[in-house]
Amino acid sequence: MNDQAMTDQLRKALAQAAGDAAQAKVMPVVRMIAAQQLVVMDLMQMLVDAGVVEADVIAARMRHHIEHTDTKDMAARTLFEQVRSRFASAPKSP
Repeated sequence: MNDQAMTDQLRKALAQAAGDAAQAKVMPVVRMIAAQQLVVMDLMQMLVDAGVVEADVIAARMRHHIEHTDTKDMAARTLFEQVRSRFASAPKSP
């Protein structure tokens, strides 16, 4: 193996190690955010079930957020759409 090939291989190994380290630091944060989203979704469902707020009101607010969020902010828009679709299809309270 020549020096250039060894340098390239070392560079790739270092890049992989750096990527693995970054992912290890980020994943706990990602898991925490996902858990928080579940908690908030459950709380909203509890409010709907208790008759405190109507599902279509939540869906309308999410539509509003979608309309007023930067089109490049796909993470926020995706979350708003998930919440909107869940509560838009929720059965009406008695």
